[in-house]
Amino acid sequence: MYIRVLTTGFGVLAAALLASQPATAQGRWELLGQRSVGFLVDRDVVSGRGQGRFTTIRLCVQNNAVQFREVEVIFANGERQQLPVNAHVRPGACTANLDLRGEARRIDRVNLVYSSVPNFRGQAVVSVYGLHAEMGPGPGPGPVAPGTWDRLAARTVGFQTDRDAVDLQGEGRFRALRLCVAGNAVQFQRVMVRFGNGERQEMPVAHFVRPGQCTPALDLEGRARRIHHVTMIYNSIPNFRGQAVVTLFGLR
Repeated sequence: MYIRVLTTGFGVLAAALLASQPATAQGRWELLGQRSVGFLVDRDVVSGRGQGRFTTIRLCVQNNAVQFREVEVIFANGERQQLPVNAHVRPGACTANLDLRGEARRIDRVNLVYSSVPNFRGQAVVSVYGLHAEMGPGPGPGPVAPGTWDRLAARTVGFQTDRDAVDLQGEGRFRALRLCVAGNAVQFQRVMVRFGNGERQEMPVAHFVRPGQCTPALDLEGRARRIHHVTMIYNSIPNFRGQAVVTLFGLR
């Protein structure tokens, strides 16, 4: 066996094949890498560095069937996740969406161990896609500067008053934050930001946000800043809809 590093390319057939599959999450799919697979057991490494944050990956197969043996994701912080892809995937098909553990995450690389099936069709081509998290249901009112919104974290909110802290150390610099609500309405009481230098800012979010809506873009004081953590104090509204989910986004 040997190790090969995949370079990012674009597979027209694989992209069309991916688009034809039902997705279980919303967002934008990005091709991370593509490789021809030999009949012997191959070990390939797909680089995900600099591609952003992903919630899900998917593997699509062309030309010939592939027997996947191992698929492992190594995240930017060194953590690893073994994905359940010990399966035979036919040409023209994709694996199911493979959810990544935790929040939307930066990927360092994806390790693949697999082989194509010896027959007259020849070698297979495997394309690895990552799903970028969708920013949310519209920008809402307020200033929205050009830039990239990153999905930073999601929390389930109970009916009692909850206090959640999101650690953002090492995530870079942000100019604004936004909170989007799904599942049920949320009554925000306080949202506080602590910056990397120890300064604090309380955000004007002491109000009721309905499901399917977001707060306005909440500008951070000064220029783009490093955030140590964001503390949220809130509760969802008791009713038949159940608990709410609040997603935090940051604008770079």
